[in-house]
Amino acid sequence: MQQIKVKWPLNPHETVLYKVNAVYLKSKWQAKQGAICITNERIVFETKPMMMFMLFGVIGWLLARNKKTNEFQLSDITNFQRGKQGFNKKIAEFELIDGSRYRFGLTGKWEDFDLAYQKAILDVQPLFSVQ
Repeated sequence: MQQIKVKWPLNPHETVLYKVNAVYLKSKWQAKQGAICITNERIVFETKPMMMFMLFGVIGWLLARNKKTNEFQLSDITNFQRGKQGFNKKIAEFELIDGSRYRFGLTGKWEDFDLAYQKAILDVQPLFSVQ
């Protein structure tokens, strides 16, 4: 199993399970390019600054520092489903406890992302249990 490197600090027992290029769909007309990472504790979206691409081309885009823009704990997710926007049918939709919704357009295979998410969510401790 290969180790996935990220440019932001991980928690002590956290490992990155999956990373894929994605687009964060803020609204119908606004989106940010970057990558989405699934760890065993949280989901993190890191953006690539497009200004560096416009100013310095591909070299500037590759050298630009990724920064975390969105992250949320796996335990905060109440609903996960596959959605679509236009012709793209690989939209990951997350709904959180506080009612906020996040939508990410994925570039890789949906099955790989879904498998990594299901693997990560298996180890999440529930917020409460009914006994």
